[in-house]
Amino acid sequence: MIRIRTGASWRDDPAVAEALRRAGARATAGAARAIVDALAIEVDGVDIAAGRAEGALLPSLEALLRAVARVVAGEPHAAVTFSDGALELVLRRRGQSALLTLVALTRPSRVLARDVEVELDALAAAALEGAASFCHDLAEVGLGAARETRRLQAAARDLRRTEAAPGPRPRAPVRARGRPAPGRVACLVELLDEEGVLLAYEGGRADLGSLLAPGRVLLTAGDGAPLAALGGYPFLALRDLVAGAGRVLAASRRAEPSLQLALPRAGPATPGALTLDLAGGTAALGPGAPHPCPPLDLVRAVAGAALSLCRTARARNPRQAENGYLAELESAASDRLAEADELRAGDLARPGSVSPGPQAAPARASLAPLGPGSLRRLTFRRSWRVDVGAPAGVGLQVQGGLVLIAGADALVALDRERGVPAWRTDGCEHARAFPGLVLAARGGRIAAHALRTGAAVWERPLPGGPLAGMVALARGPIAVAAAGALTGLDPATGRTLWRFEAPGGPRLWPAAQGRITAVAAESGFLYGLDPAGRLAWRVLAPGPLLRPPTPSPAGCLVLAEAGAGAVLLAVDPATGLRRWEAPLDLAPAGPPLPWGRRLAVPGTVAGDPAVSVVDREGTVSWTVAPPLTGAPALAAAGPVLVVRDAEGALAALDAAGGQAWSRPAPAGHPAPGAAPPVAARGTVLVSGEGVSCVDARTGALVGAIRGVAPVRLVVDARLAVAALDADGVGTGHRLATHLSVVPPAAR
Repeated sequence: MIRIRTGASWRDDPAVAEALRRAGARATAGAARAIVDALAIEVDGVDIAAGRAEGALLPSLEALLRAVARVVAGEPHAAVTFSDGALELVLRRRGQSALLTLVALTRPSRVLARDVEVELDALAAAALEGAASFCHDLAEVGLGAARETRRLQAAARDLRRTEAAPGPRPRAPVRARGRPAPGRVACLVELLDEEGVLLAYEGGRADLGSLLAPGRVLLTAGDGAPLAALGGYPFLALRDLVAGAGRVLAASRRAEPSLQLALPRAGPATPGALTLDLAGGTAALGPGAPHPCPPLDLVRAVAGAALSLCRTARARNPRQAENGYLAELESAASDRLAEADELRAGDLARPGSVSPGPQAAPARASLAPLGPGSLRRLTFRRSWRVDVGAPAGVGLQVQGGLVLIAGADALVALDRERGVPAWRTDGCEHARAFPGLVLAARGGRIAAHALRTGAAVWERPLPGGPLAGMVALARGPIAVAAAGALTGLDPATGRTLWRFEAPGGPRLWPAAQGRITAVAAESGFLYGLDPAGRLAWRVLAPGPLLRPPTPSPAGCLVLAEAGAGAVLLAVDPATGLRRWEAPLDLAPAGPPLPWGRRLAVPGTVAGDPAVSVVDREGTVSWTVAPPLTGAPALAAAGPVLVVRDAEGALAALDAAGGQAWSRPAPAGHPAPGAAPPVAARGTVLVSGEGVSCVDARTGALVGAIRGVAPVRLVVDARLAVAALDADGVGTGHRLATHLSVVPPAAR
């Protein structure tokens, strides 16, 4: 006996009650869509869904009715998805009966019910009765006329009209079995598809049911000992094992000593666990004895088995190439295999000493004081104001005598000297200025504008997904990072010159170092690409990389995660050889900042601010915890390092890490996302509710700019200030007067 019924707790849902109190057709439709509850599928009094089939009841019931109609009409199988894709009910036709299989797709996968046989007529009657009962409940609360209810009633009418057709013809059985490789970790797949499940797929959609051919997956260690035998459905087992292989690779990159992997099981039983000793290269099932199992060999075996299953499915039924579930598994397995090969290969260095090419030093404001003596007062005068909408990408940039301000509503270039607009065009999601060119991404496309005039140079679709960054090589192409790949574009025409894809499609951060593009990947690899997009070198960092590379005289610098702290890694940009690694006892809060011949790294320890200073040879000189709050931001101001906290308080550190001076946080609420402090001409400009100008030597307040709260701040050698706030209002300020007191002895 089968029965399909809906829960009743939705009647007490405040969201439904609130929607019902409103009048009108829109409120009625909103109330119908707000009904979320459990759907019970009871066979002989037992809910085979175990209470997990929860979701929006109207679309779930409609999908169930239409799936039953397809099976009654003679299709070999149909599927219904519940709980936003976390649960799938597969209906399979066998003569005049239907086999019900319920799969929980949350990892590790579980088969809650397998091939539960019910009469086809009884299944159709139960689905119709459950829908009719729910429609009656809706009519009682005034939702009988809702559009969603009418769709459910139409699905019920279609099922009643469906004429029973003979079941599908018997299919040729499919039997496939892999062969073990002697002396190596192996993952073998046995398919025992007597009913031709793989052959039942007709193409054109994602279909889990056509992949649930029975069989088992055998996992054996390097000495041939069995590690696990996973019965049920090999597709589900390999789907989970490939996801576990991703965890193994991540743990290997982090140099973790061990890892536990939950194994899928057929049925609702608690899955077992495979304990991996990553350092020793062994694996054990539960409390069993360990066996040889190098982690990368395990990943390769699992990924290879998944790819073999995908090939078998496509060979038996070429239409399976259109199945989204199969394509997802094949893509994930290919990525894991490529990542394992790359991890096994480790570092790749370019032979010889090849110059990375000319590199412009980063533009910095002059640190020379404005004049002799003690600075007492600065005053500023606003020179321009422009509104561009929410900041886009970098938001504020100075290039070739122009100030570029990018926002969601407008992209504006201002003459830096006169403060008048040079040109204005449509807003964007990201913009970056390069010598002679401005690139702007908007609406899935990327456009190039002439820097001086704003005239359109070229436009093309974005090469990939959302933009992650753009860099320009010296006398070379522009590299655009998006969707786990880096694409080299011709700056004159926008055509694609080359494309570099990192295995596994991790997030990428590019940075230009002369004619070498350094690319940091979340996977833990730092890549060096030449102007032709060829891999010049590759370095495996001690852990996942945390932010874009930082070019510096010490080398190409990257911060990598390492336990509770981090590692600052310096790499020769010409050859990819490691120069040094500096362990840091903090979680980085920003990039390394050059400070004289040293590097300063801001961060936190247990949420408290900390600063580490590293010399150019990679030795940590000191780490201090200034008396501040939250993640710090830094500015190098000659002999002192100025630290600003999240509240706006300041502390200046001397060369030995001692405190030279400090300033408390200003009154009021700190501006969210305030720009880091900027040092220029013997002063430090600090963003908050306004911009405070502080004497770098004494910490004394010598000036202020009112009415701005910058999230982007640029200062030049003449102390001209460009600021952009979170609302997209940009302002320019010029130094009007400055007053210094010169001691008599210096006159």
